[in-house]
Formats: sequence, C-alpha cells, structure tokens
Amino acid sequence: MMFNVFRLLADACHLSSKLILITTVHIHKSAEGVSLLTQALYCLVFLTRYLDLFLYSPFHNVYNTLFKITYILTSFYILYLMLRVYPRSRESESQWRLSFYILVFSTISTPIFQAIFRDKKLPWSWLDTFRDFSLILESLAVLPQLTLLAHTSVPTVINSYYLLALGSYRALYILNWIVRWADKKDGFFEPVAVIFGILQTCFYIEFAWIYYRRQKVKLRSGGGVLDGEEFARGLVLGRLVGGDVGKGSGERRTGGGWRGGGLSVSADDFEVEGEDEDESEDELELERESHAEEGLIRQQSV
Repeated sequence: MMFNVFRLLADACHLSSKLILITTVHIHKSAEGVSLLTQALYCLVFLTRYLDLFLYSPFHNVYNTLFKITYILTSFYILYLMLRVYPRSRESESQWRLSFYILVFSTISTPIFQAIFRDKKLPWSWLDTFRDFSLILESLAVLPQLTLLAHTSVPTVINSYYLLALGSYRALYILNWIVRWADKKDGFFEPVAVIFGILQTCFYIEFAWIYYRRQKVKLRSGGGVLDGEEFARGLVLGRLVGGDVGKGSGERRTGGGWRGGGLSVSADDFEVEGEDEDESEDELELERESHAEEGLIRQQSV
C-alpha cells in the first residue's frame, strides 16, 4: 500500500511549508531570518532523491512526478529569492563549517548504513545510495536554520504557520510508515528512512522550541537573541552544539553592519581579551600618580 491518508496529508503539509515560506518572503519583501545554507541543502536533498525523474516515464506515477518536480522547483525558487531578489545573508563562519560537516557526515555514513541495513538479496543500486544520502542529509539540513534563528536579533519571516506545516510533514510521514509496516500486504520498513526521519522530527521540535523561546526573549527584553544559557535549554540542539554556538553568537547579535563573508556585526559586539584588565591597570596607575602629585603639592605648601 503506497498511499494512505497520512502520506497524503504529509505531502500536503510539506508543499504547504514551501508555499507559506515563499508567500511570506514576498509579502514582507525580505528573506530575513531564513538560512541560505539550509535552503541550499534542501535543494541538494531533492536533486539527489529524485534522480529517477530522468530515468522513468513521468506518467509512470503522475502523483509522485508532480510532487517531485514541485519540490525541486520551489526549493530552487526560494534559493533564487534569497540570492537575487532579497539578498541578505547572515550566515556565520560556524554555520558554513557546520554545513560542511553535515555534507561530510552524510557522504561517509551513507555507505555505512547501506552496508548494515541493505537487503543483500537485492542488487546494489546507485539510485538507492543517493536516496539514502538524501534522507540523512535532509534530517540534518535544518541545523544551520536553528542556529541562525537562535542568534539573530532582527525580525524574521519565519512564522508559526511555516513551523506547523514543516513539523507536521515529517510527523505524518512517521505515522505513514507505521501504517505501512502494520499492513501485511505492504510490510514497509526502511531503517535509514525511519531512523533519520525520527531524528529530523526531533530537530523540527527543536525548531519550534527555539522559535517559542525566541518569542519569549523578544517580549521580555525587546530583542530576539537567545544567549548561551537560553540556547542550552534547547531540547536537542542545545545539548549538542549549544556551548559552541553560544560562544560565537556575539559575532552577529545585531544587524549594525556587514563584515566580509556576509556576517552581520556591529562594533559593540567585539571584546578584546585582556582589554578590561589593561584599562583597570591604567586607571590604578593614574590614581597613584594623582595621589603622588597631591602629596608633593602639600609638602611644598607646608
């Protein structure tokens, strides 16, 4: 059984998340707060997952073909909006590094998981390899978006509707897998899809949690930045990379200017190590000199 109500609802939610994001960007005439790296990774996800579009007749399964083409086109359109129409990237060096690690991990882990879980009765398929790669990559692609949302103080176009649609998409897919696994005629069980689908759902819950915490911080302090302590309270990501991100978050807490590489920074975001100590020593030295001068003046007057 390839289709059930959960699969149909999941596809609808996934497509809705794309349309909501595109619509919101156009309404606000801004892509502020949307991670360029996450969207680029999503483009790579769909390109590697749907390579079968070039091998089989599009009429083999019209439903799947239409959705595959739509996912690819909408993903690249979002990337086009962010690069050409509303170019404003706030990606930090740590996020570029994180994205690189995600690609490396996905590439290395794909053959490992295939060696563990692939049905040895079936011949090896490069399409299956790319599909497993895309499943692993998709589960991790949201990480740059999470760190960007947690550590930028500017208003973002990310809203609760987008989060609801995105989170529902993957949660409904898990229910779809359960229904298919319970169906004796289908008996679907794909370990890589299930493992990383659950991981992806956890990250989407984290996405919603960070959005919620950010809104609370924004209401409380007038800003929208989660400091290291706030970020560490995250359900998943804060316990994995919260400490590292928190240390580097000062690089772009405000949108006061631009530094090479697309980082948003302001002058008061930087602190030079030892600067406070040097200032304290200078002040003490000035006080000593002042007291000494006062003592000499008093001696001369006497």
